[in-house]
Amino acid sequence: MHLINIIGAKIPLENLSLNEVEKRNSFVSKTPTTTFPFLETKEGNISESKAIGYYLCQKYKPELLGQTVFEKAKVNQWIEFACCEINRCYKSIIYPIFGWSDYCQKSFNEDNTKLKDYLKTIDKELASNEFIAGNKLTLADVLLFRYLRLFMMFHFPDGMRKSLLPNVTKWFEKIMKSKEAVQAYGRTILCKNPLKPFTGKINRNVVVESHEKEENNEEYEGKKGKKGKKDKQANHGVVYDKKKEKKEYVPSMLELPRFNIKEKENNPLDALPETKFDLEAFKKKFMSNSNLKGAMRDFWKTYDPEGYSLWHIEYKNEPNECITLFRTVIIKGDILLQLKYFKKYCFGVFGVYGQDGDYQISGCLMWRGQEIPDEIKEINCYDKLAIRKLNPKEKRDQQLVHDYWTHIKENEKVHKRQAADTRYFY
Repeated sequence: MHLINIIGAKIPLENLSLNEVEKRNSFVSKTPTTTFPFLETKEGNISESKAIGYYLCQKYKPELLGQTVFEKAKVNQWIEFACCEINRCYKSIIYPIFGWSDYCQKSFNEDNTKLKDYLKTIDKELASNEFIAGNKLTLADVLLFRYLRLFMMFHFPDGMRKSLLPNVTKWFEKIMKSKEAVQAYGRTILCKNPLKPFTGKINRNVVVESHEKEENNEEYEGKKGKKGKKDKQANHGVVYDKKKEKKEYVPSMLELPRFNIKEKENNPLDALPETKFDLEAFKKKFMSNSNLKGAMRDFWKTYDPEGYSLWHIEYKNEPNECITLFRTVIIKGDILLQLKYFKKYCFGVFGVYGQDGDYQISGCLMWRGQEIPDEIKEINCYDKLAIRKLNPKEKRDQQLVHDYWTHIKENEKVHKRQAADTRYFY
C-alpha cells in the first residue's frame, strides 16, 4: 500500500484474512509460487513482495529503482540487506513480543546485537545521504522502512535511537510522517519503553471432551496420522491426542485466527421499515467534507431518529488493561474486527483516549434500528461494554456526538481526555 501510494497507481487491493481459509485456498491457483501476496496483470500473475515491487516501480515510476547502473545496484543492495538481514531478526525479537513464537534469550541477545550493528551501518550511510541509496527516495527506502517499523515502535527506545542512531531516526521520522506512509500504515508511534517478550509457553492444544463424536463430525475432519492416534485440523494446527482426554488451552497474546467472523444471512436489520436517511450517501459526503462542523450541521438536518439511533460505548477495562497505548489499541482493534460486517449498518468514531498508564476505549456510533443488534451482543467482550442510548433532542447528547465525530486528531479532547488513536468506523 505504501508503494502504491507513492507511485500513484490505481490498483484495487483485496485483503485475505487468515480466517478465510476457503477463500485463500481458492486463490492459490492464481499465485505462481502458491504464496501471498500476488499481483494480477495483463501479462500474467506475479507473486513475492520484492518481485511485485520491482514490477510496479518499473511500470509506473522507474526512478524509484535508480537512474544509473551504479544507482540501480545500490538500490538492489539495500533491498537485499533489508529483506535478508533486517527481516531475519523479526523471528527472535518481534515475534515473541506478540506471542507468535517462543522466546529464546540466547537468540534474542544474538540477533539484538546483530541488529544494532546493521543499524549502525545504515546510520553511517545516511550520514552523507538524505535517503539510503542517495538523495532521492527509492524502493530500498520503502522496504527498509517497512522492516524497521516494528523495531522502532516496540523495541528501540527514544534514548537509544537518538544517541546511537541519529541519522536513522531522522530518516525514519521523515518517511513515517509522509502522506503516503500515513495513508498506508496509519500513525506510527515511536517506542518510549521497549515491550518485553511474551515468555509464557505457547500451547495451541484445545479441550477435547469426546473424540468419537468429533471424528464423525465433518467440522473436525483432517488427515489422520499413523495408527489413527492423532488427527490434525489442516489449517488451524489443532492437535487431538487420543492418549489425553483434556488439553489446557493457553493462547498466545495475539494468536491468529482469533475470530470466526461470518456475515449474517437474512439480517433482521434489513427487515426494518424503510428510512429516508441514506447511510452510504451520508458517509461519502461526511468523509469528503473538510469542514467537520459544517458536516455535523448537515447531519442533524438529515438524520432520521426513527430509522437510526445513536449510542455511546465505553470499554470497562480491568486494572491491568489499557496501561500502554499499544496493548489498548489491540483491544480496540479486536472489537472493531468483530464488527467487520456491521459497517454497512453503522457509522461513528471508536477510539483510544488518555495517556500512558491511563487509557480508555470509547466511542459514539450510529446504527440502524432502535435496539442493540446481535452484532454488538456477539462481541466476545460484550459484558465489558457500557452502552448508553443517546437522546438526539438533548443538547448534552448532541454535544457528545459532535465531540466524538469532530475531535479525532491526536491530542484533541473528548470528555477531558486527549485522543490517542481514533478513527472513523464506516
